[in-house]
Order: sequence, then structure tokens, then C-alpha cells
Amino acid sequence: MMDALSQSWLLLSAQLNWRSPAWLALIPVAVVVALLWQYRVKPTRNVLARVRCYADVDVWPLVVRGRADEDEKQSRIVRILKDLAGWLGLILLLLALAGPRWQHEDETVFRQGADIAVVMDMSRSMRVGDGQPGSSGRGGGWMHEGRLAQKDRLTREKNELHDFLLRLQGDRVALVAFAGRAFLLSPLTPDYGVVMHLARQLRPDMITDQGSDLAAALRRAMQALKPARGHGRAVVLLTDGENVNQGELKHVAASLVKANIPVFVLGIGTSEGGLVPAGDGRFVHDAAGRVAQSHLHEQRLMALAKATGGVYAHMQPDDSDWDALYDSGIAQMVKRTRVASRQRLRWREAFAWALLPAMLLFGLWWKSRMRAWQT
Repeated sequence: MMDALSQSWLLLSAQLNWRSPAWLALIPVAVVVALLWQYRVKPTRNVLARVRCYADVDVWPLVVRGRADEDEKQSRIVRILKDLAGWLGLILLLLALAGPRWQHEDETVFRQGADIAVVMDMSRSMRVGDGQPGSSGRGGGWMHEGRLAQKDRLTREKNELHDFLLRLQGDRVALVAFAGRAFLLSPLTPDYGVVMHLARQLRPDMITDQGSDLAAALRRAMQALKPARGHGRAVVLLTDGENVNQGELKHVAASLVKANIPVFVLGIGTSEGGLVPAGDGRFVHDAAGRVAQSHLHEQRLMALAKATGGVYAHMQPDDSDWDALYDSGIAQMVKRTRVASRQRLRWREAFAWALLPAMLLFGLWWKSRMRAWQT
């Protein structure tokens, strides 16, 4: 019998958890104060002891009106039990505040969304600031704001990614970065904070092989989405479309169409373009010795999005770009699948088992105190 009780207690203790365990630290304090209180307070509460200071013995019965005999019958043990009820109620209240709970069961959390591979351009052209464009040209209209004009393409690319991740609900995201080579930085994950943290660390000089192998980046994105076969899948591409091998790009676009993976493209930069910094205070020169200038190649990127069944949008200072790419694009065009994403514990709250007795004991203690104050 004792062995069974011991095993049950050990099992219960192993499953017990406290929501706010800091409250438990006050229980020893309450116990010490309660003990000191009992030693400090002497049983001098009877009516006879209080009457002695202002009434003669002959008139005691008239003053106390029969209460003296009743108070004399109240034993010291009863008085201690009444005080103990108050202190025990306080301890139970602290236990309730600590939030006891037991592990009830594991619960599967489902998500409903798409699997998206984000491809970020880390080529040297991402350092271009695009200057201050004039009033003409589609790509420069949004650059009139001074604070935006001071940012290079890479900074704006990261800010746009942040805006995109804020819209997601239930989608999983993989992150691919590319320049002359492509790298998978994060597999599919519902943790958008991790994706954004990795993206903020990116710099063009982290990839030694400079260039712009967009075809390799899209192939890497397809590999990242391969485990999600049967789910809704899409690629979100952030790039200026500079220095792209058109032949390889068409071949990869055909593979994306066959795999039913549309590409949603956000154009980074302006059609007017700007000079490409070399990183040492100078600018990059082309093979002819002239200063290289990088432009946004919108027609090229539009053709890629159209060929794969996706949508193209040019980066804007407001949210209209992601309204077109995500709200009217991915959310409407890509199948959203309900799948199990993770397991989490369900807890059975048990604070009421301590709170209800605490209220009852406090009520008894308060009633006894009220009677003592009235005598």
C-alpha cells in the first residue's frame, strides 16, 4: 500500500509544474512569521483580564453580562486553531498565486499556409544607392523621400523582407542568398524571427564568388521546397535582375513551371540606376575600363514572373508592393495546406484547489476576529 502511494506521489510530482514559482519563496517567510506570532501573542484576550483594569470584582457580572464565563471556556488550543486557519489560508493563497498545474497531454498544433522560399540578391550591385532620380521614369517615383534615398539596395531589400514576414500567418519560409553562387541559409521554418535575423547579417562581401547566378539560386530554392511536395509552394525573389544568364534562367523557369512553383518577384532599385561601389572609396569598372552602372531590369524580371505563373511588383515606399505580391498573389494563387507544425503541452490548471480552501479558511479566521473585536 505504501509503495503504491509513494509511486503515485513521485509520478504526480514529476508532472507538477508552477506557472509563477517565485511566489513559493514567500511560504517559508509566512511560516516563520506565524510561529513568531504564536509565541508573541499571549492568551490575554479574555474579558475578565480586560475588565480588571476598570471594574471591581463585585460588579464584574454586571459589566460583562455573562460573557466572562463563555470566554473562560474558550481554550488556548481553540484560539491557536483560529489563528492557524488564517495563516494556512495565506499559505494556500501563495500556492494558488504560484499557479500549480499538471501535464495533461501533448497537443498537436496545426497550421494552414504555404511553403515559401525567399531568394535574396547579395551581389555587388546591391550596394548601389540609385542616387536621386528625376521626375521621369517608373522606377524613380518612390525615391523622392529623403530617408529612403540615403539607403542602398541591400538595406531596402532587408526592410522589404521584414515587411513581407509581418504579413505571414501559418506559412513556412526558407531563405536563400546568392551572388556568383547560391547558399541555403535556412530550411523551411515557421520561425520568422530566425529568418529575419539571418537576413540582417548578410553583406555582399560575405560571398567571395561575385556575380549574379540567379539560375543557381532558383534551383537551390526548388531544393529547399522539395520536402514540401504536395503542399502549396512559391518562390519570392528580391533582386535587381542584373547580370543574369538568360539561357539558364529560361531553363530553370521551365523546371519551376513543371514543379508548379510560381515566382513572385520584387524589383529592387530604379531604372535610372547608379554607380557600383568597389568598397575602397572607388567604383567598379567594366571590361572596357568605364565606370559600371547598375540598373533595375524590370522587363527581364516581369518575363520570369509571367513565365512561372507568378507576379512582378516594383518596390514602393508604402505596402502596395506586398499587397500585389502577397495579398493578391501568394494568398490567392498558392494552395494553402493544413498540416501539423509542432507539438505543445496542454496543462491542467490546479490553482483552484488551493484558492477555494484559502478563501474558506480566511472566512473562518475573519469571523473569529470580528467576534474578538466585538467583545
